[in-house]
Amino acid sequence: MASLGPETPAELAVKADFGRTIWSVFQDLYEDKWDQARWNAAVARFKGAHDPAVVQRFWARAKLPAWDALEVQFRKGPPPFLRPGWQSPLLGKRVELRWLDVGPFDHVKGAIDGWRDAKVLIIEFWATWCRPCIAVFRDLAVLARTRPEIKIVAFNAEGIFTHAPIDVAAVKKFVARRDDMDYPIYIDTHRVAVNSIFQPGQNLSIPLAFIITPKDGVVRWVGNPEDMATHLERALAAS
Repeated sequence: MASLGPETPAELAVKADFGRTIWSVFQDLYEDKWDQARWNAAVARFKGAHDPAVVQRFWARAKLPAWDALEVQFRKGPPPFLRPGWQSPLLGKRVELRWLDVGPFDHVKGAIDGWRDAKVLIIEFWATWCRPCIAVFRDLAVLARTRPEIKIVAFNAEGIFTHAPIDVAAVKKFVARRDDMDYPIYIDTHRVAVNSIFQPGQNLSIPLAFIITPKDGVVRWVGNPEDMATHLERALAAS
């Protein structure tokens, strides 16, 4: 596709109108809150307010689907774990962790040993293609270096959503080139970690951390590692 060039004032006006009258209005009106008459009126007004050629350029730049497909997306709503008030079904529950000792996993660096003796265990999922994952590498390394009472075990899961085979050599090369991943890392080539805790946790996004107290196997928190500081201290207090 040829370059669309910089956004014109007309395109910026279309984008602002779409965000204000379509996106921000209907993103929360999913399932039983859906209002078909309101949707039809909003779409008709939007189409009538702008030059179709300008709308087409905005659509191409934003990579939006056709109106019918967009309506289906809005009606369906976001995945459950992205909805307000959602909590992982594992939160506060005791989970089986023997799979950590059994695997099998492909080892990259560090050791999984000693997790049972830690006050708090952090199990983290990441992938090389995931930019938000890369953003938390250094924070995890600092925790591993400065908080001996915390055990971190990170699982690379390149094909976590696609089930594609993992290029183990490529992942090991990726880690070897970095200076901010100084904590135990394994590759979940057989989806043992994914099937044991990631999928049951139902928070299907990465990076994802599970904060667990090994003494009782209770999941204390599930979420993005960027947001875990307060929850980590609470888990330590409970251990």
